[in-house]
Amino acid sequence: MKKLLALVLTLMLCGCAAQSAPGTTVPPETTIPVTTVPETTVPETTVPETTVPVTTVPATTAPLHSPLYLEGIQLEEVVTNFNDVVMHMEYGDGDYSRVQKWLFPILYCIEGNPTDEDLQVLQDFFQELNAVPGFPGIAMAEGLQRASLTISFLDEEDFHESFSDVVGGDAWGAVQFWYYDDTNEIYDARIGYRTDIDQIYRNSILLEEIVNCLGISDTELREDSIVYQYSNDNLSLSDMDWLILKLLYHPDIQCGMDADACRAVIEQLYY
Repeated sequence: MKKLLALVLTLMLCGCAAQSAPGTTVPPETTIPVTTVPETTVPETTVPETTVPVTTVPATTAPLHSPLYLEGIQLEEVVTNFNDVVMHMEYGDGDYSRVQKWLFPILYCIEGNPTDEDLQVLQDFFQELNAVPGFPGIAMAEGLQRASLTISFLDEEDFHESFSDVVGGDAWGAVQFWYYDDTNEIYDARIGYRTDIDQIYRNSILLEEIVNCLGISDTELREDSIVYQYSNDNLSLSDMDWLILKLLYHPDIQCGMDADACRAVIEQLYY
């Protein structure tokens, strides 16, 4: 009986132990708050479009004419004047129906009694000639260099004695040149001037004979030309004179060409 009572008491005590002590509150489950990290919105960076400026290159307008072109002068007139003074010579026995010109630099010497003005006129003209594209150049022979062009200033008697086989008795100046038969290349020349002529006329003759020496004859077609047959009043080359000289010494115009071959080249060069 005592054992049974003890067992009951034990059971009661164990049951009480399972209950909460009076006044003790069991805390509810601890809820760990969830921290919500807001989404970081990366602002869109708007890269402004880089506008590359467009450079408008103006259309290249081809020149209307070549540098040789003379305003108002038609091709036929150029060809006519070229043939007139290049395709024949005033004096000589050779075949002058083909181009003759210098291919190598001209070395000159001066003989006789030129005036200071004579020398200045020649020097200025030589400087202009040396600026012509294709022209081989002209300079005074120095030292032991052999002159290929002799320029003589002579009194009337000496002039006629030296050039009687070239010109008549009333001439004030004269030129003679030599060229190779197979190529028509000019390689030697001589020019004579009379010193008894007034300086103003001699200034014209100085230029005329130099131009003749380069392979350009006198003309009857143009009164303004330095090589006009009947006048010694022009003191400078006309525009047509310079054009013919530039055409003659253009690399595409070659020694020995005939008139037809020259025309074909001029048609290409002039316009």
